[in-house]
Amino acid sequence: MKKVLMVTSLILLLSGCANIREIQFQAYAVGVGIDYKDHEYHVVLQFLDFSNVAKTEQGKSDQPVPVWIASGKGRTVEDAIIEIYHGIQIPINYDQISLFVFGTSLLEHRLEKTLKSLDTNFNIRQTGWVYGTEEKVEEVFTTEVPFNYPYSNSRINQPEFMQQQDSTVPAISLQELVYQFNEKTKTIILPRISIAEKIVKRGQEKLPVTIFDGAYIMKDKTLKGYLSQQDLEGYIQVNNKAVRSPVIVVEGIEGKEDLVQIEMLKPKVKRVIDRDQNGVRIGLDINISAIIRESSQKVVLSPRIKRMIKEKITNEVYSSYLKSLQIGGDIYQFEDFMYRFMYEDWKETMKNKDFPMLTKENIEVKIRPLKSINKINSGIKLPLE
Repeated sequence: MKKVLMVTSLILLLSGCANIREIQFQAYAVGVGIDYKDHEYHVVLQFLDFSNVAKTEQGKSDQPVPVWIASGKGRTVEDAIIEIYHGIQIPINYDQISLFVFGTSLLEHRLEKTLKSLDTNFNIRQTGWVYGTEEKVEEVFTTEVPFNYPYSNSRINQPEFMQQQDSTVPAISLQELVYQFNEKTKTIILPRISIAEKIVKRGQEKLPVTIFDGAYIMKDKTLKGYLSQQDLEGYIQVNNKAVRSPVIVVEGIEGKEDLVQIEMLKPKVKRVIDRDQNGVRIGLDINISAIIRESSQKVVLSPRIKRMIKEKITNEVYSSYLKSLQIGGDIYQFEDFMYRFMYEDWKETMKNKDFPMLTKENIEVKIRPLKSINKINSGIKLPLE
């Protein structure tokens, strides 16, 4: 009798595992793409075959890791996803999502509703990176990664790691986007990605790859416009998430110029906002290290080189500020800073529509230290400024 009771108890305890589905029988969504066209949401889910990813980790695969996508349309985001459910054949698992791609039309007309939909969807994690694009989402999700690595190794999936080689507009997560979108004084700088076909080749075969292509500027729940990578060069070089930014300065007189390749490292930028009898003054304090990476042997470390670097950084930082101001943005977040820490001053400036302007004179750049890998520069110490 005791044995019967024990067996019955074990059966009851283990019955909870009856509905467990093995992980290999699920479709793992790793990317979500959404656009809005012809009054409908177009949703694309990107899936990764993790069995093939495991093979690439064990040894180099001779074949590209396949990427699966499924698409659906609907009056709402959820309605479009339900259409995907009708054809995907196996249950979808959302635990591995690391990428969100929004089309330009969605950013212009339906971003707020889309963010609310994603924010209230308990299946979707908000830790993935977010980008905007003018490309077709299906084409973005089917670009290739060199050497047959899985798509999860692409630069847009690992933006922080790639910042160490060449910094660009820093990526933001969906969670950050939701938070910033609801702050009326925040300027959102959403990286834009596009597809390039001339950079990477397999033999002579061109491979489409994703690249960073500037950013969309949003403020007060409105898309203000787009700024190219060149427009944002100053911001890219000095924002606090930058790691390494190559810069070229021209040394010498006309006809005998030498291009000096500079590597700027780990900048620290701080907003400076003061009030005096003349009103509110805004400025930037920028601290940055620099290394001369490439130059002719005639170029040596000198205070003049240092001044040239400072002047170039100042000009580019100021140019990026003006470009964002022209379309209604504030990439250095002066207004948000005043709103949080100088509320009465902010309220007065907004009431009078007299928000202070940044000037070049109020951009302070400090380069310490300036080093060089050139042997002829070894041991030279520049005076502190």
